[in-house]
Amino acid sequence: MSRSSSLLARSLGSGAARFHGVLALLSLAYLIGSLEMGPPLEGGKLTPSFFPLLIGVLATVLCSLQWWSAVRHTSADGADCANEASNNEAPTGAARGRRLSLELTLMVATLVYVLAFQWLGYVLSTAVYVLAVMLLFSGLSKWLSKVVIALAITAVGFVLFNQVFNVRLPTLWG
Repeated sequence: MSRSSSLLARSLGSGAARFHGVLALLSLAYLIGSLEMGPPLEGGKLTPSFFPLLIGVLATVLCSLQWWSAVRHTSADGADCANEASNNEAPTGAARGRRLSLELTLMVATLVYVLAFQWLGYVLSTAVYVLAVMLLFSGLSKWLSKVVIALAITAVGFVLFNQVFNVRLPTLWG
């Protein structure tokens, strides 16, 4: 077996590459499903199938790029990563105190967001979700600016759906 195929086989066996590969495949399946919803434009106007198609394309591209990045990272580290895993060394720094992996925590947060979306409405559930994701990835520093950013992202999304896409979002107030 050649060196490059050996590296690819080793990198596909890494946890990060497998995780991102599965996400890319799920995103591709979502994209294919969104294509079956009908044309995204009719008579020069956006149809309800436009947004799922856009999300499917973006998710597939971004997850594929993330998968490729994980493959390249594992390939570049090669034996170092394999030696680290075989020594079963305890993680250092911030990862030592973390019970769940970052990916699993993000997946659980997304599941909670999806389940709470209809009940709490778009504004509250999205603001909390965006803030939680920002805090998850960057910690508690500058939390006030993160709250402002989360509220701004939520407001832009609300205006985009209501004004541009003409889609009524669920609200807490009815």
